Amino acid sequence: MTKSPATRPATGPAPAREPGAGGPPADGGGRVHRALHAFALRLTARPKTVILLWAVLIAVCMPIGGQLTSQLTEQGASKVVPGTSSAHVDELTKRSFPQRSERELTVVVTAPDVHTPRVRAFLAGLDERLADRRRTGEVTATSSAYTVFRDATAQFLTQVWRRAGGASATPAERAAAVDNEVRQGRIPAALVPAARLTARAQTPGQVAGIARDATVAADWRNFPLPVPADAVDRLIAPDAKTAVVSVAHPAEGDEDPDVDWLRDTARTALASAGADGSADVHVTGELALIHDTYQKAESDNALMETVAYGIIFVVLLFFFRALVPAVLTLAVVGLSMSVSQAALYGLAHQVTLTQFTVTIMQFVMLGAGVDYSMLLSSRYRQERLAGRPPKEAAVQATVHAGESMLLAAVAVVLAFGATLLSPVDWIPPLGYGGLVGIPIVFAAALTLTPCLLVLLGDRFFALGRSPLSDLERNGAMGRHLLRTAEFARHRKAAIVVVFLVATVPFALLAAGNRSTSDPVKLSPVTDSRTGFERLAATWGDSAVLPTTVVGEAAEGVVKDGQLTEQGRREVARLTERIAGTEGVASVDSATQPFGQPWDAGELRQNQAFLTDHVARDGTLRFVVVLEDDPYSSAAAGTVGRLDDVLDEAGADVGRLDVGGATQVDLQYGAALRSSFWQMAALVSIGVFVMLALTLRSLFVPVRLIATIMLSNVWAIGITVLIFHHLRGEVVIDDLPIFLTVLMMGLGMDYEIFLVTRVRDLIRAGRSQEEATIAAVVDTGRVINAAGLVMAGSLGTMALSSTLMLQQYGAGLGTAVLLDATVIRMLFVPATLLLLQRYNWWFPSFRRRTSTLPKAG
Repeated sequence: MTKSPATRPATGPAPAREPGAGGPPADGGGRVHRALHAFALRLTARPKTVILLWAVLIAVCMPIGGQLTSQLTEQGASKVVPGTSSAHVDELTKRSFPQRSERELTVVVTAPDVHTPRVRAFLAGLDERLADRRRTGEVTATSSAYTVFRDATAQFLTQVWRRAGGASATPAERAAAVDNEVRQGRIPAALVPAARLTARAQTPGQVAGIARDATVAADWRNFPLPVPADAVDRLIAPDAKTAVVSVAHPAEGDEDPDVDWLRDTARTALASAGADGSADVHVTGELALIHDTYQKAESDNALMETVAYGIIFVVLLFFFRALVPAVLTLAVVGLSMSVSQAALYGLAHQVTLTQFTVTIMQFVMLGAGVDYSMLLSSRYRQERLAGRPPKEAAVQATVHAGESMLLAAVAVVLAFGATLLSPVDWIPPLGYGGLVGIPIVFAAALTLTPCLLVLLGDRFFALGRSPLSDLERNGAMGRHLLRTAEFARHRKAAIVVVFLVATVPFALLAAGNRSTSDPVKLSPVTDSRTGFERLAATWGDSAVLPTTVVGEAAEGVVKDGQLTEQGRREVARLTERIAGTEGVASVDSATQPFGQPWDAGELRQNQAFLTDHVARDGTLRFVVVLEDDPYSSAAAGTVGRLDDVLDEAGADVGRLDVGGATQVDLQYGAALRSSFWQMAALVSIGVFVMLALTLRSLFVPVRLIATIMLSNVWAIGITVLIFHHLRGEVVIDDLPIFLTVLMMGLGMDYEIFLVTRVRDLIRAGRSQEEATIAAVVDTGRVINAAGLVMAGSLGTMALSSTLMLQQYGAGLGTAVLLDATVIRMLFVPATLLLLQRYNWWFPSFRRRTSTLPKAG
């Protein structure tokens, strides 16, 4: 056990006792210090009661927080921006064409030849298994090559059965009638056995069963009945190695489509058909990609948390040089997470939360909470070294560290609060994680840690090697920090210039990179991504991610779900205009459902194939395949030209809007840029006002915001260099906004720790130069350790299998490390020493001014 400073001399000189430190704060302490002092006195008077209340709260919250996963949704990750044309297209598609909305899942089967009997049996078996869910309404429609051939067969055999007399004739009469049709050649030879079986059928339902068996038995490459070849070509690849099944779910469903059930059902059907050894099956689609990405992220969390806790524990051991404070610090943060999860569970009943809400909350709480506890317990150790008894040391640590913690927590809350104003769906759920987690972990650190210090005293630092020595001033770290501060004093102007010049290449890297929101490229390797890539390799990226034109038909264009003669002419004319637009490869519409024009007779005879393009409520849908990659700048130009075509020629057809992957990407990017500047401005103004009023300075908050932006530019540039230039990966387009929001909050901690210490030392009578050098030494160890903790927590997201989290982790880890080391230890001291007394300039509206303002 460590000895008390009262019975053992410190290993280094004790810091000078500051005015007012032994009792109530002096008048110069300000309102914040006085409020914290009163709070700390009440808190430390009843430490057991406080700990008991937390224990009860945690015990109540644990079972509630355990239910949080059940309340998370996967629908909140859509990149369709509300109020845009793509949002209008999305709403109309869900309402009128649910079979082609985001709630459509696609089963992809691959085999050396999908025409084999076993694959045909698989497609039939899967459709039968889906029939139960069609009856309950969980699935609205299914389509595949099997359903196309089966429907044609069922229609033909039903007509044969009815011509033979139907239910009113006897089996013998029907058999004779069928034989007569066979003799006349009206029944294809391949369907003669099936036609003769219909003679025994008593109901149309029995005929449908016969049609099912006949379809499986037939050779689809030479099918005996006429079906639109283009329709089959959209369902079976030209090389016959891939076939697809579309499974549509109701648009009004509250629950996400059951991807896992469909995947298991498809695999079971494959095994039942005996094709599991020769064919593979995948389930893909927009929601399937999101679902699999979330599942991957959730499964990655265990690894990331384990590594994060391991890194943080090692840093804490080196920081405290003792086992007990490292364990207690992690315990305080870890237990407070259960309270946050319970709070999120309650919030999830009111707003949309996703798995990433929880992921971000956990790592932000882990990093910030450990930072707060480290700062407070480190300040307690300094107070003990100054000769104060344990309880008084705990009170003073709560007062002085508490102010820095409070300012840092408010800055984080402001940053996360700004996210709620974004129109981009995925951003507010991340904001809720920070808004809930940071106040709770701040409250835990500010209450539990002082109470543990009061109860344990110096035993808080038990099982260590001289943990109560002056770790800031003695040892290699103290000497390094002193040399760094002296270097900043002698080279302050050169340091500022070098930092600004070094920012240029990173800014060019960040500005020159074309980021993407492509959900496939950004998703991990999953079953849905494999299936999607198979579709894209077969039919092309632009065919799998098409541009869609959707809108309500003008008067006289549609009647009872079918085009009028006038409508047929207008739709055909607009289809030609769209097809003739530069950059358009093909167009599907109600007059050419598979890219080739149909005459009026074909349209009347094949109404079943038009349901993807004209709805009973009068909504029209055009599917436009672009020549270029849907996320390329060339595709963006084509979409712009489509908008012009609709403005010029679309009014006669209806009020039409452009949607689809390219338009969503363009409008999402615009909303993201707008959100970035709005949130950056809002957070900057909020943080500026808070720090200006609290620290009584104009230049300190301005420099703080500027240095956060500096570290962000460096981090983004490094991330682009690693992922794009070295690894050849795409870079997610929301990386800048994600880094800025989090760093505007979390990155404030280190400057606040440093600057508040500078201010306290100036109040104690030091000069600006002396205070800056001393503050670098006093806080440098905490800041460096806190930076390693935060980087270790957030940086572990780079271990995720999801590219998005990898880039978030790399960017945040880099930004935090740069911010806590070279920027706070060199750039900030250099600017403080350059500005000297102007650091604390603040306009006064009173007659009497002071050179250093009050805190709070």
